[in-house]
Amino acid sequence: MKTRSAVVAILAFIGMVDALYLSIKRNAGPIPCHVTRGCTDVLTSKYSEIAGIPISWFGVGFYIVMFSLVAFKIFEDPKHPSDWLTASIFYLAGAALVVSALLVGIQAFILKAFCEYCLLSAVLVLTMFLLAPSPGRRKLPA
Repeated sequence: MKTRSAVVAILAFIGMVDALYLSIKRNAGPIPCHVTRGCTDVLTSKYSEIAGIPISWFGVGFYIVMFSLVAFKIFEDPKHPSDWLTASIFYLAGAALVVSALLVGIQAFILKAFCEYCLLSAVLVLTMFLLAPSPGRRKLPA
């Protein structure tokens, strides 16, 4: 379980760097896109912000919170595991997966352009959700 949590922490750190890069580069001109060629179109569309705040900043916040929760999970006392912490990681990753799917859908069906950095974030979120500890999973008594 600690290994899975460590992988989720690494993925959250990578996501944090990715989202921070997009947040900083967004107003600095065209975003270099090497694979998909649609980064600038996606990141300057009307769907790229909520109430004037770029979605990438929400991503930075999500990844910081996820990294912190998983770090606490890694270093918790194994004799007294926190059900609240496990549930928080799982449901936060699930909510992020729904948002991420919505954003990929907007890229595919409305904008018809893809941002490789956004797609990386979607893959990271999906992987984090699949690796997140499930609150319903219990160990059998010894």
